[in-house]
Amino acid sequence: LQQHWGYHSFRPWQADAMQAVLEGRDSVVVLPTGGGKSLCYQIPALSRYDKTGALTVVISPLVALMVDQVAGLKRQGISCCAAVNGLLSMPERTDVLDQVRLGDIGILIISPEQLRNPTVRRVLAQREIGAWILDEAHCLSKWGHDFRPDYRYVSRFIKERAGQETVPPTMCLTATAKPDVIADIVGHFHDKLGVELTVFD
Repeated sequence: LQQHWGYHSFRPWQADAMQAVLEGRDSVVVLPTGGGKSLCYQIPALSRYDKTGALTVVISPLVALMVDQVAGLKRQGISCCAAVNGLLSMPERTDVLDQVRLGDIGILIISPEQLRNPTVRRVLAQREIGAWILDEAHCLSKWGHDFRPDYRYVSRFIKERAGQETVPPTMCLTATAKPDVIADIVGHFHDKLGVELTVFD
């Protein structure tokens, strides 16, 4: 990982956010677009995958964002990131899910609606989940300008998936959330999962 980015190049708050998720703590990261939010989950996800083979699941609302994330990592020579979205043909989708099932993918990017898909659910059930990442997390808040009801289903799925086991760390990323939206996000995960999100703003 140092070969690609070098730890010295991270801002202090980025390092703090990365350390939080690596230690199993839950967090909200607020930073304008282009400020380096993605690195906050990518570095821990790649480190975790390298050490344990665990899968990091990223919830993203837009296909363009998914494509950009995958392409960005591939430019760095990292090929263990994939997305499942509507642009894929059925053979392409099947191939990606097979790679996930076989452990060849360390970061999977999907829309929240995919969590209701039986095939996706079966594949996720076969992998250890290292962390849950909600990109554009303001979509979860009813006070946000891009409220998306399916985002609120994510916490329910996480809880059902964990069962009696410890819930993997959750990181919420957003560039546009106002204080009331942040409070709504924090309150939602407290109420639904009993976790306390640390805010890095």
